[in-house]
Amino acid sequence: MKSSTLKSPLSLLIAVFAILTLLMLATRTHHFSAFNQLPSASIAIFFLAGMYLRSIKSFWFFYILSIVIDLSSSYFRGQLGDCLTTSYPALAFSYAAMFAAGFYSRPVWKSQNVINNALINIAKVALCLFVASSIAFAISNGSYYLFSGKFDPTWAEYTLRVEKYYLRSISNPVFYVVSALVIDWSIARFFSIQYTINTTKNKTV
Repeated sequence: MKSSTLKSPLSLLIAVFAILTLLMLATRTHHFSAFNQLPSASIAIFFLAGMYLRSIKSFWFFYILSIVIDLSSSYFRGQLGDCLTTSYPALAFSYAAMFAAGFYSRPVWKSQNVINNALINIAKVALCLFVASSIAFAISNGSYYLFSGKFDPTWAEYTLRVEKYYLRSISNPVFYVVSALVIDWSIARFFSIQYTINTTKNKTV
C-alpha cells in the first residue's frame, strides 16, 4: 500500500508512530494483568496506523510488537495467556482488515464547507471502522472458538459468545479513533486558519 496523494511531514509521522507504540505498550498488557484497566487499543492502533502511517512496514512493526508483548507477558507470568493458542496466527488477518480500512478511510479536511466536509469524513471513517471491526471480530473470535481447543463447537454456543462479546469488541477502538480524529481535525483547522490570516496580511501589504 502506497499513497502518492496524502503525505504527512516526517516529524508528524514520527510523532504518530511514537504515540501508537506507547499506546500498545500501555494497553496490550490488559489481556494478561489486572493492573492495567485501560481498554486494549490494539485494533484501533492498526486502524490508525493504516490511516496515518500508510506503510505496510508499520503494519509489520506493530504486528511483531504485539507478538513480543504477548510472549513477554506470558514469560513473566510463568504461563501462556489464554489468547496464545493455535488460533493466535489468525489475529494477523484481523489486524490486516483494520489496517486496510484505516488506509482507505483517511479523512481529508477542507477549508470550504467545513461542516459538510467534517460530516462526510466522520461518516466515512465510522462506516469503515464498523465494518472492519466486525470483520476483525469474526476472524479473531471465530478462529479462537474453532481452533483454540477450548470449546466443543456448536452454533448455539457460538451465537451466545457473539452476543456476549461483539458489542464490547467493536466499541473498544471507538474512543481511540474518535480522539485521533478530533486531534487531526483541530490541527488541520489551526493551520487552515493560520494560512488564511497570513494570506490576508500579504494581500493588504
